[in-house]
Parts: sequence; structure tokens; C-alpha cells
Amino acid sequence: MNLFYKPVYGVIGDTIPYYYNGRYHIFFLRQYRDQDSHGMGTPWHHVSTADFINFTDHGEALWQEDMDKHDESCATGCVLTDEDGKHHIFYTGINGHFYHQNKHSQVIMHAVSDDLVNWEKVPGQMWLPDEDIYEKHDWRDPCIFWHPEEKQYYMLVASRLKDGPKYRRGCTGLMVSKTLTDWVAVEPFYAPNRYEGHECPDFFKMGDWYYLTFSEYTDRTTTRYVMSKTPTGPWIAPDGNVFDNRAFYAAKSAGDGKRRFMFGWNPTKYHHRDDGGWRWGGCLTIHEIIQNPDGTLRVQLPVEIEKAFGTEHNRLPEFGASTDELRVEAPYEQKILLGEKTCDTYAVRVTFNVEKEQGSFGLLLKVDDNADSGYFVKFNIGRKTLQFGRIGGHRHWYLEQMPELERELDINFSQPINAKVLVDKTAVVVYVNDAVAMSARAYDNPRGRLGVFADGTTIRVPTLTFAELADGVKGKNEKSIKR
Repeated sequence: MNLFYKPVYGVIGDTIPYYYNGRYHIFFLRQYRDQDSHGMGTPWHHVSTADFINFTDHGEALWQEDMDKHDESCATGCVLTDEDGKHHIFYTGINGHFYHQNKHSQVIMHAVSDDLVNWEKVPGQMWLPDEDIYEKHDWRDPCIFWHPEEKQYYMLVASRLKDGPKYRRGCTGLMVSKTLTDWVAVEPFYAPNRYEGHECPDFFKMGDWYYLTFSEYTDRTTTRYVMSKTPTGPWIAPDGNVFDNRAFYAAKSAGDGKRRFMFGWNPTKYHHRDDGGWRWGGCLTIHEIIQNPDGTLRVQLPVEIEKAFGTEHNRLPEFGASTDELRVEAPYEQKILLGEKTCDTYAVRVTFNVEKEQGSFGLLLKVDDNADSGYFVKFNIGRKTLQFGRIGGHRHWYLEQMPELERELDINFSQPINAKVLVDKTAVVVYVNDAVAMSARAYDNPRGRLGVFADGTTIRVPTLTFAELADGVKGKNEKSIKR
């Protein structure tokens, strides 16, 4: 089984999560990566779950049309239920052929359902950008919410302004409607003059704050958030306003009124190699969103996923049955301590105490017997960053990529550093202090060793445990239902 959900055939792309009647319904763009059998583009697929571990497959929700239709490919959108109990999907119809025919290549379209499973596309309903405000061919990823003061629906759209600097025209466009059918494009909802695009917008409220999220690919390739005390801004972009990093994209959220989660995808790489380029689509990653007292957001590992693992064991022989904690003293060099070999899917829980606030330290994953290959999860004290990379990096005469991934850490290294690491075959997710997440890919040494290291510092490791999936979780985690 996969701990991180993916379809048996193909990969999971942009997610459209929706909570309804005790289950999280995850609609997603499914890419088969089999052009001969399935053609280009994506349909919408539908699974649901109550625990993020076991998924029910409801089949295809939205299908692709012929190349003469606007929705030759069905791209991202949103799901909502009206006051009469009717379910609605507003989605993006994409047809790349239309771009060269001077037709709209991206349009907003509509489908309805009585049961969230069987959908009917609504003929004749299609909404276009106002070309006096927006570019013609960037009009996608609708997200709808009800504005209580204005008594009308807002539809947020990933779009670009018609005028302005080429790489900073990205904006969250806006359409408004009283009825879900008479949509009118108006001035942008959010246009900060920062990014080339604002993909997959999402909107929600927690406590006294409203949040707008979107994914950008200008400054970084990541999902960001901004926050406001009103539903229409002004929007504050706090420091560190990302949910993860390069390996978690197009994330959108859903919640049951008490808790809220971000659903995104961890991309695979070409040729299933560490030095391959990132590809569109991969497996599902889910973070739980936690609100800080000042309104900023952090993420942590959902307890439902954590409970999927069984008994924790020590994995370094030096621990043995002793209660003495491990100490790695390396003020002038790097020292590495390796443990036993691991399995395909496992969780690591570790606590680090730093005696000297200098240098770096961390975990080693999938390491060979000589620590010549494998991966590091590094805490760089001087840079105050969390880093992930391949031991030795990816080196060519024209490129040095070490580390591959990096995130800022707003933490006090004089306090204990607690980390949880999930490895599911090639997918990796790291959580630090129930606040920061970093997703990654790691293709080599599938059952290598686990280790710790210190470089230019001294650390103590009072806790380092390893756990495999619980017996009741192992096996197939997806079932299909008849439609």
C-alpha cells in the first residue's frame, strides 16, 4: 500500500477537497501518464476518506471531451452545496488548441449532482474574463464563497492582469453573482504585483481571521497564504507565509468546522531519479493547519496519519536497552552514527538538544553502509534553515545543487528540537516542532540505514524511535464502489 494516497494507475494532481457528512471528498486532476490510452489533459477523479489512510474510490467525476470542446481537459475548480442540497462543481475547461485559433483556451464551466458521485455537466454555462481587465488565456481554478455583508457569491479565479510587468501581473481575479449563474467579472480580488500567477486560490476563515491561499511559481514554487480581518482585505503577507516547499504544490483546504487540513501533491521526478526534473503530479500529502495566537498559520502531522504506525522501536544500536541519551560531540568535524536498515514505509520521531549553537546536525535517511550515499535532513544553525538533500548532491560542471530543498526556521536552538519524519517509498515529509513541514523525494537506497550526524557542533539525542505501519494498516488501502 501507499501511506500517501495515489491512484493505482497514474498520479494525483491538483486537489479539490470538500468535507461533507463526516467524510473528506477529495476530487483531483488525474494524469494517467499514458497518452496513447488516455490522451492529453486530465479528468476529475473522486475518492473519499474519514481517516486519511483508507480511501473509497468513487470513480471519475468529470470526463474529458473531444478536442473541439472547451473542456477537452478538466482542470481545477471547487465544490459546494447550495441551500436546497444541490451539489455544484465549478471547474476549468482547458483546450490548448483554442489558443492558436484565437478562442478562449481557459473558461469556467459548471456541473451539478444530487449525490456528489454522479455528475451532469450544465450545457451552455461558461464564463469568460473581462478582457478590459484580464488576459484572455489565463482564467482558471475557480473558488467560490458567500459574502455575508454583500449578500452575493464571490468567485475567485487564477488570472493575470491585462497590463503591467510581465512577470508580476498574476492576480486573484473576481466574479460576483447573486444566484450561482449570472456571474460578472469585476476588478481583481487580490493583485499584489509580486507573482506571475496565483494558481488554485482558496478562501477560508479561522477564528477572527480570513485567509486567502494560492500557489505561485515566481519567487518559489509553493503554496502561500495571506490574512485579513475582513473578507476582502487588506491582505497581510506575514513572514514565512508558506505551508511547505517545492515538493508540495497546488494545495487547497477543507475542514469540518473544528479542524482544517491542506491537501496538496508531492511531485515525482523524471526517470525516477534524484537528478531528474520535477514532474507535474505525484502522491497526496495532507497537513493539518493550526492557527497561532497572532493569526499566522503553521502545520503539523495529522494525528490520524501518525496513528497508522505501530510500536516505536530504537533503531540505533548504541541506544540498546539503556535509558542514557546519545551524545554526538563534533566541534571541529562531522561525526556520523548509523543504525539498522529500514523498510519501505516508516516513521521516525527524534528530539535534538543543541549544546553549542553553531554548525549543523540532523538525520540521515536511506544511507548505505559507508554513508557515501543517502539523504540528509539538516538543521543549519547559522542559516536558521531546514535543509534536505542527497549526500554528495547533484554535481555537474554547470550545476551544483546542495542542498536541494531549504526552508527558513523561526526557532530557538537553545530549546529542544522535535522532528517527525515520514518515509513512504520515495516520498518524504518532515515536520519540525509541529510548525514547519518539508516534503521531498528520495529514490536511491530504498531500504538503507537510518542515522544521525553532527558537524561543527555537539548535540544530545534523548529520543530517536522508528515505527513501521501497524499490522491493521498494511495491505491495500483503497476500495472501489459501484456507481
